[in-house]
Amino acid sequence: MGYKINLDTKIIINVENTNFKKITLIFLSSLKDLFEEFVTKVLLYYFEKYYENGRLPEMLGVLQVKKKTTRTRTKFITLFGTISVPQIQVRIIDFSGTEHQMSITRQLLGITRQFRIPDFMKEIIGWLGAVSSYRVAYNTLRILTNLKCSLMSVWRSVQWSAKKIKLKLHKDGTNEFEGDGTGIPTKKSGKRGSELKKIFQKKRDGKLHLVGLSIGKYKDKNDWLSAMSELMTALNSGLKKYAKIILSSDGDWSIINTARNISKRIKIQKDKWHIFHQLKYYLWKDGVKKEFKNKIIRHFFKITMLSKRSIKLRNERIKRYIFLLSCMGYKSVATYLQSSMDGFYTHETEGNTNIYTTKTERSMRTTNQRINVGIWSDAGALNVCKIRGAYYYNGISPLNWKKEV
Repeated sequence: MGYKINLDTKIIINVENTNFKKITLIFLSSLKDLFEEFVTKVLLYYFEKYYENGRLPEMLGVLQVKKKTTRTRTKFITLFGTISVPQIQVRIIDFSGTEHQMSITRQLLGITRQFRIPDFMKEIIGWLGAVSSYRVAYNTLRILTNLKCSLMSVWRSVQWSAKKIKLKLHKDGTNEFEGDGTGIPTKKSGKRGSELKKIFQKKRDGKLHLVGLSIGKYKDKNDWLSAMSELMTALNSGLKKYAKIILSSDGDWSIINTARNISKRIKIQKDKWHIFHQLKYYLWKDGVKKEFKNKIIRHFFKITMLSKRSIKLRNERIKRYIFLLSCMGYKSVATYLQSSMDGFYTHETEGNTNIYTTKTERSMRTTNQRINVGIWSDAGALNVCKIRGAYYYNGISPLNWKKEV
């Protein structure tokens, strides 16, 4: 049975006119005292209950709870405004035999020590600061609630919330993954900024699930190793579906080499759109004229994509075509195509369905909508991207923050 609370709801409200906006704001403001009384009653009732039934020492992680007092009060910032509730203090004996005084109001209410904003409110503020700018989040809270916090509180809530999010494999995920990086503006990192590295897992319904995120220097292998940590978890899980993993990428060698160093069970699938797109650069580099440039791309497309021959016969035709381009003096094109063919037909040999990284590319737009509003520190950008990515791709929000999605 729960605790039924009888609140005296006789509230005197001074109203000056019939303006709906003003009477709504006045009513919301009047709820502060009522909420303060409600929290106080709940807090004191359950404190006495836990004290009497002996659960309090276990909840506090101590050996024994002795005396108790509630003479002082402490303040918390809530949706209804700042409230003041009893600061419950007890004399405890810890497991080392030391006796000392302990304030336990925050432990009972589920509020982190040294904070005045409840944890669930920090989750909401942190989420707002990730899906919109800090100043927009700050003003939204001021307009819609009586919560009075600073702009710095929004920033701190983002940092606090991001640490709580764990990017894990999805229970309905497949053995197909995508990896890609994008540049973001960061402090003291030059014109190109830092590289945000993302790893997604493809689910059975075809949607993406974010499993890895890191930020740092371009093509940094340690950053990619950090982003790929869940790939190692998958390989070590013992699950049959992770006997091998297919990782699609745009051909970035820092991604490919890092994955191959992790395990030979990770098979690389080159993104076919990127291969044809990047081919244009090497044609330009070799000084190929426009009319002949289109012809080379068209011939290569026919050999690789439209041919119905076996992979072995296709590869033989590709080698002959690359040799022909080399003899014509197109060294850059020949070298690029030679390196690109490694992983070009993985989808056929391994039976995976994903041959493009277009969805990961699209995720960069989601990132840039929030990031391209200023210059960031690496840590600040990573925190915002983590909350934002977890919300849009993993379904994690303040409504289900502790739920394993």
